[in-house]
Order: sequence, then C-alpha cells, then structure tokens
Amino acid sequence: MCIRDRGDVILDQGPRRIVGDTLFFDLNTESGTLANAKAYVDPDIFFEGREITRLSEERYRVVDGMVTSCIDDSPAWNFRLSRGEVELEGYAKVKNARFRVKKVPVFYWPQVLYPAKTERASGLLFPNLGYSENRGAYLGLAYFQTLGRSYDTTFFLDLYGESYLGVGNEFRYQPSEFTTGLFEGYVIDDPNSEDLRWKAFWMHKSDQLPFGFQGVVRYQDFSDFDFFRDFERDFNNQSIRRLQSSGYLTGSWGQHSFTALFDQTETFIAEDEVATQRYMPEAEYRMRATQIGRLPLYLDILSSVDYLNSARTNRFDQKWGRADVFPQLTASLSTLPWLSVSVTGGGRATYWSESRNEETGAFDGGTLTRTFATASTNVVGPSFSRVYDGSIGRFVKFKHIIEPRWDYAYVGEFDDGDLIPRFDEVDRINPFHAVSYRFINRLLAKPAEDDPRGSGAREIMSLEISQLFSLDEDRPLQIGNIDPDDPESERPESTNGPVDFRYRFNPSQKATLETKLRYNTLFGGLDNASVSGALGIGVHGVGLTWFTRFSPQFDQTTGNQIRFFTGIGLWPNRVRLDAQVNYDFQLSLLQSQRYILQYFAQCFGLRFEYQAWQSLTREDKEFRFALTLKNIGTFLDLTGGTRNGFGPGF
Repeated sequence: MCIRDRGDVILDQGPRRIVGDTLFFDLNTESGTLANAKAYVDPDIFFEGREITRLSEERYRVVDGMVTSCIDDSPAWNFRLSRGEVELEGYAKVKNARFRVKKVPVFYWPQVLYPAKTERASGLLFPNLGYSENRGAYLGLAYFQTLGRSYDTTFFLDLYGESYLGVGNEFRYQPSEFTTGLFEGYVIDDPNSEDLRWKAFWMHKSDQLPFGFQGVVRYQDFSDFDFFRDFERDFNNQSIRRLQSSGYLTGSWGQHSFTALFDQTETFIAEDEVATQRYMPEAEYRMRATQIGRLPLYLDILSSVDYLNSARTNRFDQKWGRADVFPQLTASLSTLPWLSVSVTGGGRATYWSESRNEETGAFDGGTLTRTFATASTNVVGPSFSRVYDGSIGRFVKFKHIIEPRWDYAYVGEFDDGDLIPRFDEVDRINPFHAVSYRFINRLLAKPAEDDPRGSGAREIMSLEISQLFSLDEDRPLQIGNIDPDDPESERPESTNGPVDFRYRFNPSQKATLETKLRYNTLFGGLDNASVSGALGIGVHGVGLTWFTRFSPQFDQTTGNQIRFFTGIGLWPNRVRLDAQVNYDFQLSLLQSQRYILQYFAQCFGLRFEYQAWQSLTREDKEFRFALTLKNIGTFLDLTGGTRNGFGPGF
C-alpha cells in the first residue's frame, strides 16, 4: 500500500522529522521519498535536499543537498553534497563535499564521513587543516578504532608543507569500574634534526587492588627539552624545564599505612645537560598518632628505606642506599577549651651506604650514620572570642576570635653534616633551636538561615603577626652583607627573625584580598611585600598580584613585578576575552602577555590567541586561530610566531 501527498508534508517519527513538498511512501516497506525536503535527526544532524529518501528505519539518502549541525535556516556552516547517505548511529557519507561558510565555499573534498551517532564507533575522523609559520601548511588525519566496550585507540598522521611528518597514537582503556588508563605517543620527523623527535605519556590508576592497595603510574618522557618549545602549543608546556614520572602502590589500614614508590625527576640545566634524581624504589611505613593504652600519650612513627640515584649528564652518576626512622611521643597537658598545650619528644636515626669524602668531596666516603634528638612544644591560647549581632550585607551575626600561639622546636646537633649526600628533605635537616609566636585575629560571619547561598559561618577576615627567635647564637636568623666601603667590618647578624604580617579579606566566594609583609628587624625596613586579589562578578573576573623585594641594609629595591589577569564576557554566552600580563618594573620589561578572544555560536566556535614572552636574552611571539565545529571538533588551526635570540650587547 502506497501513500501520495502534496503540500506541506510532515513525516514525524519522534526524534526524527522530515518536512517536504511532496511525499511518496510505501507502507509495506516503510520507505519513501520527499521532494524539496528538510530533515532533523538526533544528535543535532540537519540535512536537506532536492530529494530525501527513507531507505530503512536507520538509513536515508540525500540528493543535491547539504548536511550541518546548525539549527538556523541559513546555517553558519554546512557541507554541500551531490549525493549522500545518512545512517543513524553510523555516519553521513557525503560525496563531492564542499565545505561552506554561509554560502561561501571554503574547500572541496571528494568524500567525507560525518558522525551521526551518540555511541563510539570506528572510522576516519574529520581532517584538520592548519598552518604553522615554522612547519608550513598542515593536514591532520586521524582514525578511531573501538576495541570492545572498554578499549579504544586513535591513530594520527600529521603532514606539513615544510617536510615535517608526525605520527601518533592514543590508547584508552577501562576494563573495570576501578581501573583506568591512557597512553599517548607521538613521533615527528624534523628535517632540522638528525634524529626522530618524540614524546610519550602513560597514566594508569587501579583503585581496588588486593589487601586494600591502590596503584598509580604516571610516566612521561620527551626526546629533548626543546620539544616543548618547538611543538607544544600551550605556553605552560612550552616553559617546562622539569619532567617527573612516578609509580606508587599504597595502602592504609587504620592508623597504619605503607607506600612503595618509584620516582624519576629530570631537570633541564643547559643544552645537553640534564640533572636526574630517582627513587629506585622507596618503601615507607607510617603509623599515625596512636594512643598508648589509656595513657595521655600518642606515638607516631615515620620510617623509610630507599635506594637512590643522582646523576648529571657527563659529570656523575651515583647510587646509594638509605634507611631512616623517626618516632615521636606526644602528650597533651591541657583539656581546657580555651587553652591547648602539647609536648612532643623523639629522635631520628638515618643510615647512608655512601657519603662524601671530607677532603675531596667525591662520593667515596664510606657508610655514615646520623642520630639526633627532637623536641617541640605547642601552646594555643588563651583564646578569647565575642559574638556580635548586626546586619552588614548578607551577614547577620559576627564572631571575633583572638588566638595567640606559642611554639618551641629543637633539632639536635650532628657533626658530620657536610658529608651527607643531599637528595631530599630527609638529608637537608639542619640543627635548630628556636621559639616563635603567632598572634591571630579572626572574624567569622554568619548569614541569615534562609540565605539561598548558604547559612553556615565562615571566615571573612584575618590578621596574623608572627616572629621566630633563635636560641642558638651560632645560628642567626637574619644576616646582612659586609659594608663594601669597610671590608674589615663584621657581618651584621641577629638571632631575632623578621616580623611577618599577613592580612586576608574574603567577603564572598568570588572576592579575595591578601597582603603579606616581612619586616627586617636587623635593619629596620621591609624585606618584601605582596598584594594579591581577585574579584568575580557573574561570568566576569579580574585579578592582580604584585610582589616586590627590598634590601633594607642598602635601602634598595631588588625586585618589583606585577601580574594582571582578567576574563570578560563581552557578549553573554557569545564573546569572551581572557588576558594575562606579567611586567617587571625593576627591569622595565614586559615579561609575558597572553590574550584569548573566543566567540561561541550555536554550532561553531572561534578562538584567536596571541602570546608573547621576553627575557633579557630571548623574545618569543605566537598567534593561533582555531575554528571548532559542533560534532566535528577543531577543523581549522592556524599558528605562527617568531623567536629571536639576542646577543650579549642587547
């Protein structure tokens, strides 16, 4: 049985709708043809044509028409086609595709596969076009392959006009709810390099291993540190000078925990010179504060066994073992609500299988053992507080707290400190004997119970003043320079530390202000000062950080920098501008600037990015323009820039 109809014909099938001038429909085969028709199917696929034929429930043929993800009658972009087929939960196979912006043709492609599905499926991804000033015109091809419900992989091929060739792979897996992983690898043939240049990244996480363990692996490596600057687009990645890879297995059982760690950190020092530090591995056992019977005593233990490696290109490559144990006992001496007093005592023992030679400094000094005692006292209070009723803004009640804190700390002497192989904080412990105070003012505010933004009290303002005093005359906390006009004079020093001031003001979740000052009591002037603040209003935001350093001894400013950032919605949900500027007043140097202008439309997005950074020896500039299409991804990517190195006379 067949149906013929003329006029405004609508074939409605729930999330699929076809509208045309005439309809011929066969009820037996459930197929039909509409002339001068337009159609919509999930997920946001719009197509029209001189003829649209329903071949089956999931397949449609389009003749002399177009396909787009834009809702408008005059779409911002579309693929004009001579003939094509759309398979729902499959692809739109377009022949003789002409990509158009409005009605202006941009490029021609003999055949295009356009995704028309919500689930993952294998196939060629849409090609990416671009331009790089260094590498020329760019064509990026990609193929996506599903490997079952829990695995998939994507292969990349990047072709450049200036003889660069890049290939890559991304492999993702999630075999269970508690195990996930990602591998990324990329190799590029750089005509300016004799060797292939590459990068690799692997991330694996297993949350529920036997016996309550969790395992995490994070590995990354590059062929050379210049890879960041030459091929990474993000400014933060371009400036990387340190790579860290690690893997650990950790478990916690009540107050006890165990961690096995492998870790490697590579730091770029200079061209062809890299410093490497490795834990191969570290095993750490920790017992958190545990009460001893019914006594008011608590025992905590931190211990570790390490096999360490420290190397530097063409200089040294040293390996040694280390064992460390650090037990402590803590007693609480006050149960008053306005006064807290605790006393802690313990000792630390560390063994190294190798040490430095006292005469040559070489790494052949034999075994070394360090032991020392530790003690500390912490007093909080007496604390005072008062509650005030009164309405200011959204707050209806305030609480002012005055809380002094007093601390004492002692770390015992060790005579052979210069022989210790310095690797991490365990090795860098120095003798210490000091007391300190902190005087803290806090203001808490509570909004009305029916406030839609929450009724809980929170801190909106605080002022903290602190100072440290050394009880060891041989270890001053402030040291000055010898007067250059009097080389025979003594170096000024003081066992009194500087006074630190810290003020914070947070009237709302999107408004913050923090000021820090350090006052040098030896010379009667500021050591440094900083102010940082941020304010958000809806989609808009602005922030500022200013930091300056002084030499109060010689009444000089030694550093003065400012960082400004802002994000402005120029047109709500349409146009946004983000900017960041770093300026050094001391050097009169604009260190870096970055501007990102984005336009968001219903079915596409535009992004223009410009960034420049400068030092006394180098100047780099880059720009990027990218076009992203809905359901397609980044379609067009144009990048360029300049890099200049300056000679010593600059």
